[in-house]
Amino acid sequence: DRARELLRSAGVSAPAPLVSPTTGPLAAPERPGAAQLLARAFRDNPLNVAVIGAGDPQRRLASNLCGMRSLLPVALAHGFVLGARAAGSLAGALIATPPHAYPLPPPSLASRLRCLVGQGRRVGRRWREVFEVLDALHPLEPHWYLGTLGVDPPHQGCGVGTALVGRWLAHADRDATDAYLETDVFANVGFYARAGFEVEGEAEVLGARVWRMRRPARRLGSSGAGG
Repeated sequence: DRARELLRSAGVSAPAPLVSPTTGPLAAPERPGAAQLLARAFRDNPLNVAVIGAGDPQRRLASNLCGMRSLLPVALAHGFVLGARAAGSLAGALIATPPHAYPLPPPSLASRLRCLVGQGRRVGRRWREVFEVLDALHPLEPHWYLGTLGVDPPHQGCGVGTALVGRWLAHADRDATDAYLETDVFANVGFYARAGFEVEGEAEVLGARVWRMRRPARRLGSSGAGG
């Protein structure tokens, strides 16, 4: 519309319009696109920059794509994966593990070798260090764990992440278990707080700050986020 044209001509990005995304299991034809979407969504996150390097965004994108292609088959087989669609296309994806399912099994040997070749030994070692630091702080009691939530950059800020989190938390509420996550983006702390999460602690990994957040168990019918 005219307002957006004026903003673009002035070099100002117009805010994304609010949408009503639909959420549900990730369909088989969507899986290659989901790996690419998640690679884009996390390209500039502090942990990605710390692990892969700040100088080359395309290198981070390619490295992320290797990791997501390795992760998704395992998550689909043993975890909980959702997709969000907006304007007729995949706009976001969520990967979580139900109670007693963390950590996910390792990918196949062939997948791990492809990932090693694509990312390089140094990046692989640094991701392993990230996992070990955060794993040592992971809750021991049964809980739902949000491992990955990514929204494609063109759809960020328009309700896609909220829809995915609400759908996921409905499962936690049905199970009456805590929900737990980590985020390395400070702006996400407020986003998750609006869904009922509280900061449980902080950690520093490779110079990047990580907030650990928990949402206490709720039962169906109580107030809070749901889907």
